[in-house]
Amino acid sequence: MKRDASGLAAIATLTDGEYDLFRKAARTLLSRTFIIRAFDGEERLYDFAIRNITVLESWFGCADIALARDEGLGVIACHAGPEMRARLSRDETCALLVLRLIFEEKRSEITLAKYPSALVLDFLHRYRALTDRELPKTRVSDILKRLAAHRLIDVPSDASNPDGTIILYPSLALALDHAAIREIGEAIKQEERVRAKTAEEAIGTVGAVGDPDDRDDGDASATDADDGEDAE
Repeated sequence: MKRDASGLAAIATLTDGEYDLFRKAARTLLSRTFIIRAFDGEERLYDFAIRNITVLESWFGCADIALARDEGLGVIACHAGPEMRARLSRDETCALLVLRLIFEEKRSEITLAKYPSALVLDFLHRYRALTDRELPKTRVSDILKRLAAHRLIDVPSDASNPDGTIILYPSLALALDHAAIREIGEAIKQEERVRAKTAEEAIGTVGAVGDPDDRDDGDASATDADDGEDAE
């Protein structure tokens, strides 16, 4: 299907300064996924991108890459195809979901801080409640650092310290939309159901082997019978 090229034609009308901003915006979205207005040095880039969003959407559309934006949060995101997306492990995906949910709860709180935040300990409690699993301390640090590298959070102190702080960036809201939240949540529930069923089947298999006491009774009866035969 041929796309509307009117946005592409507008590139030729950009001034030299605007064209430099266009190139920088495109490079930032391709290499770092997000343009975040509140980040130092990105407010001007964000404002330009919003004013020229049709041009950017047309340019990215040539490669079947969609742009998403939330002007209330001040974020523009590059949503590329599966072949260009970061591959997250199960633990990283669950951690992202937990942090996304915490961000949703805290975004409406009144605070003087630029971004909402959460304690590492709070994150760990929420992770355990969601997955029924504990994260090793070294794994916690690796996961948080990986998500920070994708500009979703920041961990200014020791990531493995339960009293440390996790800064929650507004990019979390565009990394996982509500449909993705439901999909991941359902996948976790399904995994829990499979794990519970497997545990029940394992218990049933153990029970089928027989109670040790029952085996002792059987042995005793055989001994009694032998004694009887000896008595004869």
